[in-house]
Amino acid sequence: MEQKNKKTDGDTPFLSFDPIVIIQDVLKKWLLIILIACIAGVGTYIKADMDYSPVYRCVTTFVVTTRGTSTTVYSNLSSTTSLASVFTELLNSSILRKNIMEEVGSEHYDAAIEASVVTETNLINVSVKSSNPRTAFLVSKAIIENHEKLTYQVVDGVSLEVLQNPKVPMSPINSANALSQAKKIMLYTALATVALLAVQSYFKNTVRSEAEAKEKLNCHVLGEIPHEEKYKTLDSRIRRKKTSILITNPITGFTFIETIRKLRHRVEQRLNGRKVLMVTSLLENEGKSTVSVNLALSLAKKHSKVLLIDCDLRKPACHSILGQTKFDSGLRDLLNGRAGLSDVLIKERKTGMYLILEKRGEKGTSDLVSSEKMKALLKWAKKEFDYVILDSPPMAVASDAEILAELTDASLMVVRQNVANAQALNKALSALDNAESKLLGCVLNNVYSMPFNITDNYGYGGYKGYGKYGRYKNYAYGKQEK
Repeated sequence: MEQKNKKTDGDTPFLSFDPIVIIQDVLKKWLLIILIACIAGVGTYIKADMDYSPVYRCVTTFVVTTRGTSTTVYSNLSSTTSLASVFTELLNSSILRKNIMEEVGSEHYDAAIEASVVTETNLINVSVKSSNPRTAFLVSKAIIENHEKLTYQVVDGVSLEVLQNPKVPMSPINSANALSQAKKIMLYTALATVALLAVQSYFKNTVRSEAEAKEKLNCHVLGEIPHEEKYKTLDSRIRRKKTSILITNPITGFTFIETIRKLRHRVEQRLNGRKVLMVTSLLENEGKSTVSVNLALSLAKKHSKVLLIDCDLRKPACHSILGQTKFDSGLRDLLNGRAGLSDVLIKERKTGMYLILEKRGEKGTSDLVSSEKMKALLKWAKKEFDYVILDSPPMAVASDAEILAELTDASLMVVRQNVANAQALNKALSALDNAESKLLGCVLNNVYSMPFNITDNYGYGGYKGYGKYGRYKNYAYGKQEK
């Protein structure tokens, strides 16, 4: 007896920690990470450069001696220590500052004056810091000219002699460090963005594993298909030349081939005598066309007559996957009456599989899919073939899949790992379940199992996408999106 999960929209989502999927999610947004980090770095650089104020320092060295005949080295050191403790206050006193302003010829000056003792000597360094090198030098000269007037009044018995005269500072003592700050902020911003994206990926309500599919989706899960690399060589990757993933291709991985074989077996069991199966997905790039083609190929290996029909008239992809390009008429010509059945039916020599394909895509195909000629075609195919596989458009783009679900015996939903929202998937599955055909369930596609396979290139035909794909939140199932 078929078991279905009864998850509702209000249920707490089942979350499984899969570091591979999270890494994939983050790496897919590498451009966003770089962009945010660069914006933060440039902003930091501009702000640091605007806030930067250069500081120039001018240093004058004084020798401190004690006046009198009994002067000793000890007394000089003691006097220096005593003088240093009050010299900074003296230099910044209102009296000395007034004299300095007269010498500089200004009503004010932006300079900080400090005095410090040279360790274990009777030397004092007087440092003047200012944003203007000329101001720092003039203030230093003014201190030399005026310090004795105040020193004699406050510190008796001590004399100061200039040992080293000040020089005009040529470069600031502080650097902007704008570039260094920008690099740090870029790194921290990138790490924070990665962490935020990782958390967002973890809590995203998508399907990341077969266990999650069983918990989140209201349908039977037929298994999972592993990721198969489309770029088989370094040269093909450089030239961006993809290889179609086919079970008949000798370079296709054994795991992928074996998974398709298992899927075929489960589909046969659940069809239970039914013949016409529609394969669809919610969004583009979920790999439904690849699954349709390989499922048909696997059935053709076992059964004598299998027909694959590319019903995705909006963006057909089966002909490209199979390498079938040398045909003049397709499904649209048959449904429009411009070609007969013998004109569009193709038989592959190697596999013995029959095909009705389409090359060119166009919008507004719902009328063709629901036409009497489509019904007649499926009725004929059901009599002539053991199995008929229909590759339909994704459900988020139009109502074609729901129309076909009323004409076929069964339907299968392809769900790509960590792409579509689980709630939207359940709405689509509910629409299929309410149709005349039987919903066989879903298959989880493009499942990554190795941490090194991070290239996102396995999907829906490899062509440009539908203009409004992905807007499934506003999609009302059963009605064509306007």
